[in-house]
Amino acid sequence: MDVLQGKELMNQSGNTILANHALKDKTVIAFYFSAHWCPPCRQFTPLLARAYAASRIKGQGGNVEVIFVSSDRTEDALLSYMKEAHGDWLAIPYDDPLAQTLSSKFGVRGIPALKVVGIDGSEISKDGREEVMSLGSAAFAQWEKLAPACIDVSTVKLLDDNPETVKKEAVEILIKLLSNVVRDPNNIKYRQVKLSNKKIEENLLSAAGAFEVLFSVGFEEDEDKLILPLNVSVTKVEKFLDAVKSLQS
Repeated sequence: MDVLQGKELMNQSGNTILANHALKDKTVIAFYFSAHWCPPCRQFTPLLARAYAASRIKGQGGNVEVIFVSSDRTEDALLSYMKEAHGDWLAIPYDDPLAQTLSSKFGVRGIPALKVVGIDGSEISKDGREEVMSLGSAAFAQWEKLAPACIDVSTVKLLDDNPETVKKEAVEILIKLLSNVVRDPNNIKYRQVKLSNKKIEENLLSAAGAFEVLFSVGFEEDEDKLILPLNVSVTKVEKFLDAVKSLQS
């Protein structure tokens, strides 16, 4: 999910991990807006934790991950609440502006609230809390089934049809192009590929499968260049970047 790219998440011990790594194999994210000082939250959190624990099997909700977005007033209160009642999930670090960003993004007006989205940011459930209360762990299985389709990166394999030197040069250029987008996704400069660029023309576009990869990522033709629209998610670009990198091994 784009809003989490490059961000850190925190476990119950206060240690942090990059969201990209923590969510690498997940298809659905359930953002849990809650706080220890909130009585309805303290009632619902154990229910959510039990449902989460019972769903940790692929096909039964195991690809769904919960992220705690705290409204606690101190970091100690946040960590104490996680250790006391939460499942083995991660949280947005205390006082991180990302918490307010997420709250605004999902229009959270009260807690507890559970907003469920696909890893690409697409909405799956506005009221995950009600679904957990009604269905228990089956809610996780339901969300997993509603996850967006996996991103097909099979066109990357077309690069294997090139001589090794041609493939190597094309792979290096693709890695640079896609890495730039992942690092700075809103920079229009990185979302453009000038077809008249000598290096692009000779070392990338001459490789079999290169155009197919770029089009599969989402690039579109625009006169003398290719443009990657802003609505193409960083998650998709990152999937293709990983696939291209795998050709180096």
